[in-house]
Amino acid sequence: MPLVLLATMLLGACHEGAEQAGQANMEQLPDSDGLVLQVSRVSKLYTAEYQVHKIVTHDDVRYLEASIGGMTYKTPISLGDRKIAIPINVTLKAYVDFSGFSTRNIERSADGSTLHVTLPDPKVVVTASKVEHAQMQQYVDWLRSDFTDQEMADYTRQGVEAVLRTVPQMGILETARQSAAAQLIPLFARMGYKEERIVVTFRKDFGKADMPRLYDAENSVVKLNKKGGGQ
Repeated sequence: MPLVLLATMLLGACHEGAEQAGQANMEQLPDSDGLVLQVSRVSKLYTAEYQVHKIVTHDDVRYLEASIGGMTYKTPISLGDRKIAIPINVTLKAYVDFSGFSTRNIERSADGSTLHVTLPDPKVVVTASKVEHAQMQQYVDWLRSDFTDQEMADYTRQGVEAVLRTVPQMGILETARQSAAAQLIPLFARMGYKEERIVVTFRKDFGKADMPRLYDAENSVVKLNKKGGGQ
C-alpha cells in the first residue's frame, strides 16, 4: 500500500475517532433537567450588599395666597419657617431566588456544549435603616411647633424610597449578576461544561420602573408605599 494512501487513511480514522469521542462527551453532559436539579439546591443566593449614606432634607415653607383676577398666586414667606436635615444609613442586599428556576431558564446550543442561563429577576431587601440622631439638624421658627416623631419617621421613609429609586444606577444589580455567575459557572464546569461556553445574564436591564416589583418589602425592615418602591 502506498505510504501516502496509508497516511490518509490513518488521518481519516483519527478524525472520525475524534468526532465520535466529542459526540460521546456531549452525550455525557447533563441535560437541562439535570442542570435545574443542581441549581435548585442553591435556593436563595445573596449576591451583593451595599451601604448608602443619605441626608434627607425637608423645608416646610408657608405660603401667602391671594386671588387676583380669578388667578391664585402663592408667595413664600419666611415667617414661621421650619427646616430639617436627617442623615440616614441604609443597608441594601440583593439576592436571586432559584426556587422557581426551571428549564425555561436554560438554553443549550444544538450540540449541547454551550449554555445560556437566564437568572430569575433579582430582589432587593433593606436589611437596616438607621438615623444618625447626633448629626440631625433642624431649624424651627418660634411661631411654629417642633417636628413630631411621626413627621421625622415619614421623612426617613421617604429617604429610603429615594435610595431605592437609585438602585438601578448604583450597580448593585450588576454586582448581583456577576456574583451569581461566579458561583454558577464553576458548578456547571464541574458538570462537564467549558467555562468559556457558559453565559449568565438577567432577562433585561432593569430601571426605576422595575423597582416596585424588585423590592422585597416582606423581608425588609422598612415597609414602603407602593408608589415609593415597596409593596
